[in-house]
Amino acid sequence: MNFLQRILQAFSPRREVFKGPDNREWQKLIQQKVRRVPTDELGRRRAARSRLPVFFASLFFVALVGVIWFSVDEETTTSAKPTIRYKTDGFMPLVAVQKTVMQGAEGAGKDVATIKKDLEVDPQVLSASVRRLNDGALEVTLKERVAIGRVALIAASGPMVVRLVSPEGTLFSGTGYPEQSIRYLPEIVDFRTTGAGEKISIEGIEIVGPFLLDARSNYERLYKQWAAVSMRDCFNAQEDAPGSNLRVMVSPRSQPTDRASLTEIVFSTANWRNELLILSRLDLDGLLRRPGLTANAYMLKLSIQNRTSGRPIPEPRLVPTYTR
Repeated sequence: MNFLQRILQAFSPRREVFKGPDNREWQKLIQQKVRRVPTDELGRRRAARSRLPVFFASLFFVALVGVIWFSVDEETTTSAKPTIRYKTDGFMPLVAVQKTVMQGAEGAGKDVATIKKDLEVDPQVLSASVRRLNDGALEVTLKERVAIGRVALIAASGPMVVRLVSPEGTLFSGTGYPEQSIRYLPEIVDFRTTGAGEKISIEGIEIVGPFLLDARSNYERLYKQWAAVSMRDCFNAQEDAPGSNLRVMVSPRSQPTDRASLTEIVFSTANWRNELLILSRLDLDGLLRRPGLTANAYMLKLSIQNRTSGRPIPEPRLVPTYTR
């Protein structure tokens, strides 16, 4: 190498710090002497103990995730309610139907025949139609019993309970009924009962039920004025017996204050259909404003057939009474 080449080499930039092949790696420059796994017994034990915290932390994390997963899954399964497409002609709320559907171990997984049977156990339900749709939802349609009156029953243990009465004489609790609707139903009083508990029945209800249903269906204006129906003189199966009557108490709020009031209407148990028709055609307001009436309250007797007296008395007629 001549002198000129040496001078150029001295002032030119260096290509690399470490001379050697271009493909030299850094591992070859630094001596690798790290032992990953100890070769002696003591070293292996120390290495194993050093990994224990990481192992137990991982195990705890996996267990925690599993507990949370199963808890959420169980809660979701338990609290999930089936999709129910619901229709009713009465007042039974959807929540009561859901409770009936979910009862039992199978819940909503029961077959539709069992769900239908469970729904019809409630005395308020006259019939139930249940279908399972393609998307898994249940289609439930209820036909409920009509409430035509109410009764107050003294339970064997506990306070007095109010039950609604259907035209067939079935007693039911009236789930979902507005309080106002129950309050304005005529109360059936002075009745006699047979049986106890859920099997209790009212003697003579087979007469009172159709009577109130007919009044509610065909003479609603009159029916809304009735506060109570007394069965004191109802002789049950002997409806043709003389003196067998249904006594209807008229609500005081339905009576004007500027004339004598009507407090009671007496129907015969044998001929109440004709007597309802006669009552609907009477001008009661005109009758109670006639000159010569001296009492402040009257009873209207419509019992054309079942009179206890053999003396022919024209009826219907007003009989003076005392206000309560």
